[in-house]
Amino acid sequence: MQSRRMLINLVAGLAIGLAALPALAELPFADSGEASGSIVGAPAQPARDIYPVRVVAIDGQQIIPREVFWLKPGKYTLTVSPEITNPGGLSSMRGRLRERDDINEIEVVVEAGKTYYIGAHFTGRDRRAPYNTVVYRVEDNQ
Repeated sequence: MQSRRMLINLVAGLAIGLAALPALAELPFADSGEASGSIVGAPAQPARDIYPVRVVAIDGQQIIPREVFWLKPGKYTLTVSPEITNPGGLSSMRGRLRERDDINEIEVVVEAGKTYYIGAHFTGRDRRAPYNTVVYRVEDNQ
């Protein structure tokens, strides 16, 4: 009985995996190299109030959260999940933060041979938008 259940679970997992293949083919991921650009979400620069992020979606399509990956050249809207810890001024912002929907998105035009460092810049000035998602550094790969 146990082996039958294991076989059913294996077949179901395989079917789900095969159903997901077309969605994976549409993602713009690339191998590292000259024909791609890399996105880096960590480490950031907490001394400048820029905190690490994990990218959770590309052009509205959810991905496994990651801090570093390569993309084909092109224009993308990245959705991030910030990892803000102990930001300056947080103690003065009492209560639950009500974030706007658009503060976790950033549009990036990726060029081949470049690395884009993305972070959450904590300002703490606006209760509904305590941080902005920013590209804080762009480097040429060598």
